[in-house]
Amino acid sequence: MSSLSKPKAEESGDQVTGHHRAQVSKISVDSDLMDKSVLVAGFGRAGQAAAALALSLGAKVSVFEDGPNSPPSRYGHIKDPNELPACLDTFDLVVVSPGIAPSHLVFSQREKVTSELGFARRYVTVPIVAITGTNGKTTVTTLVSDMLERSGIENVAVGNIGTPMSAHVANPPALFVLEASSFQLAFTESLAPSQAAFINFSADHLDWHGNLASYLEAKVRIGEAMDPDSPIWVPKDSATIKNSMARHGSRLSEIPGPDAAVVRTEIVIAGQSVVKLDELTRSFAHDLSNFCFAGALAYQAGAALDAIAESMRSFVGLGHRMEFLGERFGHLIYNDSKATTPEAVVCDVSSLASAVLIAGGKNKGLDLTPMAALASRLTAVVAIGDAQDEIEGVFASVGVTVFRAQSMADAVTRAFGVAKDRDAIVLSPGCTSWDWYSSYEQRGFDFSSAVAKFGAPPVHN
Repeated sequence: MSSLSKPKAEESGDQVTGHHRAQVSKISVDSDLMDKSVLVAGFGRAGQAAAALALSLGAKVSVFEDGPNSPPSRYGHIKDPNELPACLDTFDLVVVSPGIAPSHLVFSQREKVTSELGFARRYVTVPIVAITGTNGKTTVTTLVSDMLERSGIENVAVGNIGTPMSAHVANPPALFVLEASSFQLAFTESLAPSQAAFINFSADHLDWHGNLASYLEAKVRIGEAMDPDSPIWVPKDSATIKNSMARHGSRLSEIPGPDAAVVRTEIVIAGQSVVKLDELTRSFAHDLSNFCFAGALAYQAGAALDAIAESMRSFVGLGHRMEFLGERFGHLIYNDSKATTPEAVVCDVSSLASAVLIAGGKNKGLDLTPMAALASRLTAVVAIGDAQDEIEGVFASVGVTVFRAQSMADAVTRAFGVAKDRDAIVLSPGCTSWDWYSSYEQRGFDFSSAVAKFGAPPVHN
């Protein structure tokens, strides 16, 4: 029987959401922070939310922030990282913001450290739907939240999507939809979501984690302390994910499978057709996978099938993720700046029949050779950023012509200049943006601007 067709009745204390019961975690709530000393490391959005939460719980809060912005005077302030080892004895708890690497001196007393997510989790008593993966987790999180909202289920999307969970502890919704990055999960103990999804896995962030095994280990923590009967949604074709998640002893539910799948020309959730593929605005292979994961998660959390269908039909994609910019001079233009791993590039560009690819940036310790699999679909490649030598090496080895560009405007000009009739032009870098830009968003906007400003290309003879 499909695991979605007959939800198991949960124990008392659970919260009813729609036609399913979403289990509230049995993690004990440690609210005794009165007069305890808490150090919050990093004062971005997550750090600010964690510091405010700790202060509201009666703690004496100090902030480590070595950037240009000083925290408000209500917090103590440590600016020099070299002071940390000597003063960590004075703190009862250390809360780290996402992105602070494990090699940082703030980890000198690792037993005191938790993530902002782990800290907030101590005070959350509503269900959490948790989602991780190398690619697509923001999209799936957005879809689940929208499907629940359309079903009348109050929820807030938190975590790596941009809103810290700590900011909503005092006034929580009925349910949290959590996008969990490896940075957050690495130092989070006992997340205990009511259900979890690990949607895909490939090498990423090796410059931060040190190696692939540590990156996988961080991702796997999404299932820590889950109820054995709670589902963990995993891709059917990934033995790596299934084998690693099996350690939690929870119920693994495969996608595609009886709970969610593309069956011929329609998407089926819990054995029922919800939408025809020709009704969708987006239907690349990765879109269909995202729809299946989101539909399974949302239905398990109480969403109505008609709301799930409407969310799928209305979804036009997120910015910088195979974002269709329109047709220009006979070429379909896609901004895929968020594709910062070679596997993401292959997944996304494989959906195109033929293309000119703009790729490169700052490599984060990844092997870029998987992108060579796209050779048969590429008319040419335009290499940008610090990784131009690597990009050229990958594609020259499989017979694809590579041009070098000195700016995004130059890259766009070169791409239009070599594109053949009906070629798509796609920015899908396979690398981070931290050479020419401060973020993948800035890179994507620059690409969009360069395309908009480009004049008519030369006529091919």
